[in-house]
Amino acid sequence: MGKKSAANKGKAVAEPAKKNIYDRYDIYDNTIYSDAAAVSITMEKIGHALGLSSRGTHYDIKVDKKKLSQEDIEVYNFFQGTTTVALQNLIKTTPVDTDENKKLWMRAFMLFVQHVFLLPNSTAKITPMALPTIFDLENTRNRNWAHHVHNFLLQEIKKAKQKKSVAIHGCCYALMIIYFHEIQFGERSRDPAAKPPWLAYWTGDTLKKRLKLEKK
Repeated sequence: MGKKSAANKGKAVAEPAKKNIYDRYDIYDNTIYSDAAAVSITMEKIGHALGLSSRGTHYDIKVDKKKLSQEDIEVYNFFQGTTTVALQNLIKTTPVDTDENKKLWMRAFMLFVQHVFLLPNSTAKITPMALPTIFDLENTRNRNWAHHVHNFLLQEIKKAKQKKSVAIHGCCYALMIIYFHEIQFGERSRDPAAKPPWLAYWTGDTLKKRLKLEKK
């Protein structure tokens, strides 16, 4: 991804005006810098934060249609550009009585979860980056989902920093959990509340309390 400039290299404190966690994220060394700490963002930490696998085969950033069978091309065309509403309807109305319907339901569910949580954006349509996950369903559990989430985050943060996007997309929730978790528990805490998945501890109320402390 390149190197930081000499003026910024090693800088451990964000500018006072930068309050957004995206602004504090250095995409070159994958670290959130603030007055309180410098917190590195790793695949393992994203996995711990969201309860996702941080090992295994990575998903491609986009679908290569040349590598798809005719059957897979039909699946791709069916889901390409689909919306949240369409996915919700599929999840609600698709019976899981046959293997084919089970695959349809699973694909719709996986895309829906990515659109509203793991790879969110401000449009009604899913991001193309979610589509590679609807193939090879048998190995879904063996995939590196943490890497998948991180890839999208970096892509969207980079756009925001370059002012190429009017909205900030990606799972900011994951960054908040990692940042607050390390500040509160440290990297090697044995506190039972610090055990993964970290989102079990960082509920809405807990996050609100922590955010109030940050503002102070």
